[in-house]
Amino acid sequence: MPRSAKNIFLLLVTIAVLILPALYAIQSAGNRRPERPVQTLSSYLHFLYARDFRRAYRFIATEDQRVKPLHDYLRERPPFTGFTLDVARRLAALIEIRPLSEAPEQNVNRVKVNLKLPDANALSGLLLDWDESRLNALPAAEQKKILAAIDELNRQGKLPIIEGEEEFTLLREGSQWRVSLDWGAGIKVTFTTVLPSDTAISAEPLAKQTVARPSDVFTIGFRVKNRTNRTIVTRIVHRVEPKELAQYLELVQCALLLPVQLRPGEEQTYNSTYVVRGDLPEGAKRMDVIYEFKVDN
Repeated sequence: MPRSAKNIFLLLVTIAVLILPALYAIQSAGNRRPERPVQTLSSYLHFLYARDFRRAYRFIATEDQRVKPLHDYLRERPPFTGFTLDVARRLAALIEIRPLSEAPEQNVNRVKVNLKLPDANALSGLLLDWDESRLNALPAAEQKKILAAIDELNRQGKLPIIEGEEEFTLLREGSQWRVSLDWGAGIKVTFTTVLPSDTAISAEPLAKQTVARPSDVFTIGFRVKNRTNRTIVTRIVHRVEPKELAQYLELVQCALLLPVQLRPGEEQTYNSTYVVRGDLPEGAKRMDVIYEFKVDN
């Protein structure tokens, strides 16, 4: 059953949290003919779904790259490695993108496509719940069995598929097209910490702010250090201000909501992953996320 445009693209970018990287070769720019908008979009969506974010970034419009440089973009989107990456590529190669319409106007083109995506969540049982450490530690023979199982599901037409339609805006830059994400119009999300008065721990976000658009998924790391000579247990109280916008920033994963233990002098980085809801009110410009750290006695 086809899903709405909003839902299918949210799924696509949320897969950036849960799974996938692609078997899509990018040719060198050389003397090749200029790419059509749909070619650019196809490459971008394969890499995005595949969590090959460094390559996906090459297809993002320059004006967006000015707002979010490559190192920020990659820090917010941890990639897969090892066998997990191999599995992701195998699935990403099965994505089908069919253009439905184009609306060109000078250097702007709005492209509507039909997307058919392997349902990675439905394959969690086969893929150890997408636990990267477990997948990468599998013996070579077990890894081959998993890849063969995916191929067989596809051959038999039994691979779970999600289908939907989505529209994208592309900008012409010279002879190339680039995907416009309009980050300049996004909401600024800032991160701060409130620490215990006894200075038992130090904690700070690896990035104090980011810019996000509706349906964006991003990860923020917090560096936490035990400054005492004893083992401590810490956790956070999570707040979003203004309160009326809190419902539009969903916390997908957070390692600090449950108590964590730190040995004397130990320093660790804990990640939190967020998604901005697609129905974020127009005109919303800023959200402040506060991590209030508690130390259990």
